Amino acid sequence: MKVFVTGATGFIGYTVVRELINAGHQVLGLARSEAGAQSLIAARAEVHRGNLEDLENLRSGAAQADGVIHLAFDHSAFGQDFSRFAEVREKDKRAIEALGAALIGSDRPLLITSGTGMGNAAPGQPATEDHFDANHPNPRKGSEVAGASVAGREVNVSVVRLPQVHGTVKQGLITCAVQVAREKGVSAYIGEGRRPISRASRSSSSFTLA
Repeated sequence: MKVFVTGATGFIGYTVVRELINAGHQVLGLARSEAGAQSLIAARAEVHRGNLEDLENLRSGAAQADGVIHLAFDHSAFGQDFSRFAEVREKDKRAIEALGAALIGSDRPLLITSGTGMGNAAPGQPATEDHFDANHPNPRKGSEVAGASVAGREVNVSVVRLPQVHGTVKQGLITCAVQVAREKGVSAYIGEGRRPISRASRSSSSFTLA
């Protein structure tokens, strides 16, 4: 099976590429840089040069494959400026629609990713695979909304909800929260609202809440 993988050079994507190849599949990996292309070649994958903005190129990659795994999400576009999250979500929506357009009516799978929080029926309740709230306040819901739209056009869509792990040293939003606490000497926490914001120790390795 030949699989087109976006985000193929990322922390999760590169692992997926190697797993697919070790399982005997062919991989066509999207790469936007020469360094990324070389890493895919080293993993014995075929390189498809391009980025998420080039929708025709995405359709071309999908058209060459027996299935598509869409792992790319352009976190670098906003860094820590989350006011741009909606902009990146729209980019992801267009990418999903482009990939799906190449698969309509073929029964070839399109696997997209989302966040685990999308499965919460209510705050404090466990997330489940069969629940999705299209009115969820998290902008990341846009990926699943786009996936549902594509599925309505006779595309075989599946969603995998991933935790916020982007590398060996960055674990989603908690990494940003720890950095802010170290800089400010203060760490906010969620409780019953009866205690004030706590003072954190200024140690670089631990935080003791008062």
